[in-house]
Amino acid sequence: MGTAKNTERGYWCAASGAAVWGLSGVAGQFLLSQYNVSPYWLTSVRMICAGMVFFLLTVRNLKAVGTIVRHPKELGTIAVYGIFGLMLNQLAYFFSISYSNAGTATVLQTLCVVMLAVVVCITRKRLPYGREVLSVLLALLGVVLIATHGKITELVLSEKALGWGLLDAASCVVYTMLSLKPVRKWGNVPVNALGMLTGGMFLAVIFRFWEHMPHLDVTAWLVFAGIVLFGTVLTYMLFLQGIRDAGPLNATLLATIEPVSSSVCSAVLLGTVFTVPEWIGLICIVATVFLIVAQRRVTG
Repeated sequence: MGTAKNTERGYWCAASGAAVWGLSGVAGQFLLSQYNVSPYWLTSVRMICAGMVFFLLTVRNLKAVGTIVRHPKELGTIAVYGIFGLMLNQLAYFFSISYSNAGTATVLQTLCVVMLAVVVCITRKRLPYGREVLSVLLALLGVVLIATHGKITELVLSEKALGWGLLDAASCVVYTMLSLKPVRKWGNVPVNALGMLTGGMFLAVIFRFWEHMPHLDVTAWLVFAGIVLFGTVLTYMLFLQGIRDAGPLNATLLATIEPVSSSVCSAVLLGTVFTVPEWIGLICIVATVFLIVAQRRVTG
């Protein structure tokens, strides 16, 4: 996995990327609710623009991109990563936001922690460590409190919000696992350049975004630019570096800081109201982050 220094860097990268992701979700909610932007348009154009930025950043590593393109197996893996991981994850995320809000959607996404913990234990043929069990339980408790507002037998969320949220979580596991080998071999910039463009263009061909252009003013375009540059390019670079240094499970557990960031920003910037059980749920998720950082043992 690397040295303790690299692992600590991975912790900070994963947590920082997740915090910025949370703000990106609020920006997405702003465009979806105030400008009636379609999740299909926002996802496809966001990914294509981000992919182009990533390609500009690969100037020093064009050889890696060329090598990937010349190898069908490598290119196929990244295509699956881009379509069923990145694209599906972002599309489901924005749909989940459209049926709820940024804070709730990001909390549902943290269910990927449970899914990924199961996948890691199965693939490595081992039982979960104690800290992993406790972290998962805290994350789950936080999700339940936020999804039910403390009324355990009553689901406050709509079925569509829950369904898209679960799909978001599942696709998060897909791109986390599929990114491991390519990122370690080629670096996260070339992999994201090809993955973003592949996923974005795939959705663009199906949706034909150019036929559904929203009416955006200067403010909206600036918000969109922020989503692309900070909420996509910067965050994916940070998070994939976190996966590389700290391991997929540690990075994903640390990423549960995203709903905290998103909920706080949503409440402050958009006036979203959260109940006491929801805030308790957020505290549980924050506790998960501190639990991970406090542990020196790296399991990947």
